[in-house]
Amino acid sequence: MNRSPKTAILTLCLILPFAVAAKGDDTPVPTTKPKAVVVEATFDAGTVAKGEQVVHDFLIKNEGQATLEIQRVEPGCGCTVAQFDKSVAPGQTGKVHAVVETTTFNGPISKGISVYTNDTDNPRIQLTVQAKVEPYIQVKPGYARYLTVQGEAKAGVITQSLWAPDGSDFVVESVDSPFPYLKATFHQASETERLPDAKGKQWQVEMALDNFAAPVGSLADYLTVHTTHPKQKLVQIPISGFVRPVLAVTPPSGDFGKVVVKEKLTKTLNVRNFATEDIKLTSIDNPLSGKGLDTAFDAVQEGREYMVRLTLEPNAPKGQFAANLVFHTDSQKVPKIEVMITGEVQ
Repeated sequence: MNRSPKTAILTLCLILPFAVAAKGDDTPVPTTKPKAVVVEATFDAGTVAKGEQVVHDFLIKNEGQATLEIQRVEPGCGCTVAQFDKSVAPGQTGKVHAVVETTTFNGPISKGISVYTNDTDNPRIQLTVQAKVEPYIQVKPGYARYLTVQGEAKAGVITQSLWAPDGSDFVVESVDSPFPYLKATFHQASETERLPDAKGKQWQVEMALDNFAAPVGSLADYLTVHTTHPKQKLVQIPISGFVRPVLAVTPPSGDFGKVVVKEKLTKTLNVRNFATEDIKLTSIDNPLSGKGLDTAFDAVQEGREYMVRLTLEPNAPKGQFAANLVFHTDSQKVPKIEVMITGEVQ
């Protein structure tokens, strides 16, 4: 059957709106969002002197239509500190401020920083700081490690030699010690003190640890040497180690906790001597002796190490208890040690 042109046009007009409406249903509604674009993802600082900071501002553009949110910045290691702009308006540029400490590095380094944003197409941006760390001043041995005993008469002295590998002259102006009980002095190396394979002017830095003043515990810090070298004004020498007590009780106190004593319950303490001379454990004062807590000790090695036994007896009265035990020795350095014992008998 033949249709007239008017009929065909009328039919097309009826169909076309439905076709347009169907297409409109499938078309996504335009949305605005941020777009993070890094101007330069890697910064190469070139050669830097050991001890100097590498500082750089990474630029992040927002080429989107919505505000770019920098949600957090995670340095790849503890040596990198980052500050950043939290919000970047459309068309604007934000900064991520990175600082890398080079004190503990030698040679080529590459330190990463992860930047997390609300850009769904680029939620994680990786930034990198590169450098080649070279000491313009060499130090030998270059570190100071102490393992000493509190109260020992002999001071722990470690000597450092400093020189410029290219032979250039410089002057050590001052030395900063991180501890009041670590004395540091310096002088130009004499002919007998000079290292034969080092060029130019050489310096000696002596580090003396006062064993009487130094507290028991770990040592961890840096000695800072100030110089006139044009490329390296500071030299930092790492300090590590431990100051031991003359006598150490392990554990330092005894806690039985909450216990039901149906039979003898024993705990042990170790007493160890770190002094150069022998120290004997001679007796123990126990205020709870005969009242449910007995003490005894044996020599593991006479004068060097002892094992102390603490025994709760079945007749120990119920309730909380606390006793300050006094360990007596034959040493004038440490004539006695006090150890607290606690617990509760239920």
